[in-house]
Formats: sequence, C-alpha cells, structure tokens
Amino acid sequence: MSRKRVLFVGEDLALWEQLQSQASGFSENWDVAFAKGGLQALASLSQSPCDAIVADMQLPGMNGAQLLDEVMQRSPKTLRFIRASMGDQQSAMKCVGTAHQYLVKPGDAQTIGFALDRAFSLESWLPNETVQKLIAQMKKLPSPPNLYFKIVAELQSPDASIENVGSLVAQDPVLSAKLLQVVNSAVFGLQLQVVSAADAVIYLGMETTKALVLLAHTFSYFDKVRTADFSVEKLWKHSVTTGKFAEQIARAEGVSAEMVSQAFTGGMLHDIGKLLLAANVPEGFKEALAKAKEQKIHFWDAEIGVFGATHGELGACLLGIWGLPMPIVEAVALHHFPIRFLSKQFCPLTAVHAANVIEHEILAETGGSLSAAADSNYLTELGLTERLDVWRDLCKEKLL
Repeated sequence: MSRKRVLFVGEDLALWEQLQSQASGFSENWDVAFAKGGLQALASLSQSPCDAIVADMQLPGMNGAQLLDEVMQRSPKTLRFIRASMGDQQSAMKCVGTAHQYLVKPGDAQTIGFALDRAFSLESWLPNETVQKLIAQMKKLPSPPNLYFKIVAELQSPDASIENVGSLVAQDPVLSAKLLQVVNSAVFGLQLQVVSAADAVIYLGMETTKALVLLAHTFSYFDKVRTADFSVEKLWKHSVTTGKFAEQIARAEGVSAEMVSQAFTGGMLHDIGKLLLAANVPEGFKEALAKAKEQKIHFWDAEIGVFGATHGELGACLLGIWGLPMPIVEAVALHHFPIRFLSKQFCPLTAVHAANVIEHEILAETGGSLSAAADSNYLTELGLTERLDVWRDLCKEKLL
C-alpha cells in the first residue's frame, strides 16, 4: 500500500513534531510536511500533491477556511481537516463544504493521528463533490450551541457533576423545554413526571443530555420550516425514538458504553439532513417528497434523483464539521446504505440502520411512511440476521 503524504499548516511546531514522531505508529505510514502559513502551503502543494491537509483556522496571510477552499478547487480528492478552538466555532462554520472534519484545538497528536488514520482507512463517510457543492450553497446552517461546549467543558472538568450540567441546561428555557418533552415521552417510559431540567439530566445522564442538546438546538433553529407533506414535529418524534431504539439495540449486543452512547446520538441525528434541505432548498425538497409519493419510492431514492445526494450524506457533512466522533458521522452518512461501510462488525451504524428500519415499520403499521426493509446482505455479512427479530421485539416493548 502506498505511503500517504500529509501536510500540516500552522505554527504549533511542538505538536507537529509529536505527529512526525508518531506517524509510523498508525496503520498507514505517512510522509509528513509542514508549512507555517497558507501561501507556503500552496507553494508546497504545487510541488508535491498531498493526500491530506490539516490546517489551523488562524494562519498568517490567509485563514484556514480560505486555504481549504483553495485546496478543494485545486485538488478535490485531498482530505481536508480544519483545527479551531471551541470559541472559534463561527469561523469554523465557514468551512462547511470545504473541510471534511473539524478538529478541536488544542487536541493532541494521538487524536489528530487517529482522525487521519480513520479517514485513510474508511473513506466511505467522506462527502463526495456533489454533497460538498450542495452544502456549500446552503445559507441556513446552525452552529453547535454555546451550551453544548459548556457541557463538554464541564465533562472534561475534574469536578464534573450531573448537577452542574443540569444547572447549565436550566439556563436555556427553549432547550430545557425540549429536554423535558423528551424525557417525559413514552419512549423513555418513566412512571413519574419530570418537571425540572436538572432532574431530566440526572435521569438521562450526561452523554445523552449532550446529544439531546444538539438535537433540540438544531430543531429550534429550523422551527419555522413549513413544507407540505413534511412535519418538523413528526421528524422530531422519529429522531428521538430512533435514537432510543439504537441505544436499546447496542445495549442488547453487549458493546461498550461509548458505543451505546454513539448509537444513541447517531440515531437522534440521523435525519438532520432533511432539515437542512427543507430550510435551504424548499422547492427541491418538495419535488423530492412529491416524487417519492407519486412513484411509491423511498425518499432517499427521490433525493438522489433531485439533488444527486441523500439527506444522510448531507447531515454527515455538517456533523463532521461540528467535530462529532467519526462513528456517529458514519452512522448518519450510511444509515440507508450500511453495506457500503468497510467494517464488518457491529458498530453504531448497525444499530442506527436497524433502529430506523424498525421505527419506520411501526409508523407504516399506523398508516405512516413507506416502510424500508433492513439491508439483509449487510446483516448476513455481520452474522446478525437472526438478531433483527430480537431487536424488533425489544424496540416494540419500549413503546408499550
């Protein structure tokens, strides 16, 4: 297998030295190069193309967003990563459509190396040129809320506590209301009514709260979307239920707590691309809805006909820029096409794919949307075909 060339752009020389010393420790050996600014980076690329570029947002001469835009024009197949601090999210959002993933600064060499290694090994999550061009045209794109980063900071604190997170959530009345709506819904099956955001966080746990904050913020951002045959409220309910189903499925397979959390978050956010389309390209979105209804085909097949891409790919592109873990991005990107994923073992994608199918089956039974079959070839490859009925029973029990 050929060696990969990676160009790091920025003035964090200590970090680059760490990366250079660790490059041989990953599954792909890299040839590494360094540039302090954008102009120097472009000069380097003109002499020797690279497989990936990792650029700081703040650079002398031109910023990281401008540099990656130029790289995309010159070499669209180059993997593009932007590094920015949590406080620089607004600037990082300018990279939507030009960067593949957002990496939080300061970060360490191992985190950056893992992100590169995964991208080189499993490129199925990467947005193609059609998706990148589509999302770059969108004017309405939410940034993660400040509350999300406050919660992340709290979780990283040595004095982290559920009570502190509950106090943070309580400061945002809109998100608090959404959180209470979710925790009191049938899918969570509580016997007692939860009336405060702090109590909701205690019940949900911090990782689940983090996912719900992202979902609630995104739905609130698109609250005024009005499209015939499309209900934001129904999508909200579907997203929450799919997330909970994915969590149940992951637990049933005895995977790690981290994978259970990623399955839940992936299920919650799997349809975020639909909101992006409905808010930014309403006419095309209506056309896809009508096409799916008239031709009795699945919505994602209609999307491909209209946009050349699906809501899964689009949503994953945004989540990659938000810096969510790659297993979540992959689950969102491929939840309708899991067979395209190179890994052949149970993962968050498996849970989200099955959960989405089961939830649509339940909706179809009550006169809802066209039901989608699970990808039998994918489940067979994983040796999980017989588990589908077990998962289906588990999820239906959750709604009783």
